[in-house]
Amino acid sequence: MKKIVIAILAIVSLCGAAQAQRHVEFRWHGIYLVGDMAYGANLNRSVDEFALVGDTLSAFMPTISGGFQFRKEAGVGLGFSYVADPTGAYTQLPLFVELRSHYTRAQLTPYTALQVGYTLPLGSSSAATPVSSTIEEGGLYVGIEVGARYAFTRSTAIAAHLTYRLLQSNKVSRSDLNGTPLLAEPVVLHVMGAGVSFYFGN
Repeated sequence: MKKIVIAILAIVSLCGAAQAQRHVEFRWHGIYLVGDMAYGANLNRSVDEFALVGDTLSAFMPTISGGFQFRKEAGVGLGFSYVADPTGAYTQLPLFVELRSHYTRAQLTPYTALQVGYTLPLGSSSAATPVSSTIEEGGLYVGIEVGARYAFTRSTAIAAHLTYRLLQSNKVSRSDLNGTPLLAEPVVLHVMGAGVSFYFGN
């Protein structure tokens, strides 16, 4: 009986050791780089007083950020995103500071990212159908990500996430088919989306 107990304990120990060898923990202290591809659409649709145009956005939003992870719960970095609006009206470039946090040391860990900055207009305009829109002045940018990251090695990982982005344009100009200027006004877009991120650490 004693030999059987010792054999069971030995098997359990070997299985535990094998599991420990398979465990991969992403390097959480040092420089990180994240490349992200997300797609989103705004939840709000505002229509001007003439009911000529609705402010809608449905776009790919590639993002790159990098910084320093000084604890697993806190990494601080800088980044930028490109909002590629196919209509041209709300194509813009958010620049931001981010706080990135991971909550366990497991191979698969939940994470969050908070990004705050300013979004720059890129001078593009939508076609006049019947009204064209152009961002004249950018504004506040806020991005929130909630997701899960899976580590392949100590320095590479992939993540899937849901994202919310607030895109504020302090001044959006309008013009009709004849090029006649209409009332310029601020526009705030609340964009929900999902995406995939690739992590690299050093």
